[in-house]
Amino acid sequence: MQYSIVMFAYNEEKNIERSVSSIYENVDQDLVNLIVIANGCTDNTVPILQSFVVSGKFPKLKIVELSIGDKCNAWNEYIHSISGDEEVHFFTDADVQFTKNAFSQMAQKLTSSPNASAIAGLPFSGRNIEQYRKMVTEYHLLFGNCYGLKRSFLEIVREKEFYLPIGLGWIDSAITKAVKRDIKDIDAPINERVTFDTNCGYLFSKLSYFKLDDIKLYISRIARYKTGQLQQSHLEKMSFLEWPRELSEINNKILTDIENGVVKLNPFLKSRIVKRLNKKIVVK
Repeated sequence: MQYSIVMFAYNEEKNIERSVSSIYENVDQDLVNLIVIANGCTDNTVPILQSFVVSGKFPKLKIVELSIGDKCNAWNEYIHSISGDEEVHFFTDADVQFTKNAFSQMAQKLTSSPNASAIAGLPFSGRNIEQYRKMVTEYHLLFGNCYGLKRSFLEIVREKEFYLPIGLGWIDSAITKAVKRDIKDIDAPINERVTFDTNCGYLFSKLSYFKLDDIKLYISRIARYKTGQLQQSHLEKMSFLEWPRELSEINNKILTDIENGVVKLNPFLKSRIVKRLNKKIVVK
């Protein structure tokens, strides 16, 4: 079965070549396209990708540049405007590598699972690897590092005109919820909508407590997840099709709750979360 891969990249000049190389080391002849969406990049990510295209180093590589640095916006663009008719569509980040033959094996597993709409890649590195693997194998969660969606699910997304809200900090949770409920307002998630292959997934470089950039990245990641949890608590009260296209109004409500003491935050993270919530959301 044919499949395409979309990679979301935001200022990944240090990692992009290694991640793209890892994809090409672990695909087969059924790959239709690797589409890298450079969303709001201000570094050399795009020039590096363009050099790959000119050299022909990575066949089937396509670059899409978006001015908005928002992963939800990039996801929406791919689903509604870019994706083709391939049976499976994989989504990856641009700072990870992949296990041997990951994409062909995951495509086979997904298409042979009639009740599944998605397949989750499992982590093969990291300090909390067992915890995160359990989140996939027992709770059927998707992680943005690597997962695949069936064409049939993309068709549901387009038919229902479903969009992820721009400005959302925790995209993984929102996608998992949409997949496991078929974008319907049902109480109980359908876990079998997400399958997995215990031999397939992704790896990433370990962050170092002795590198300032790594420390900043880790803190930023924690603040983003916490921001996403606060936003998700508002989205959970809404029907899927009532989700706003962008989160300015919800962010303002959260900021008010923080100011009034309704929401209690770790003092160390509070300023970072408030900064994220105050960030102006740009839509095209």
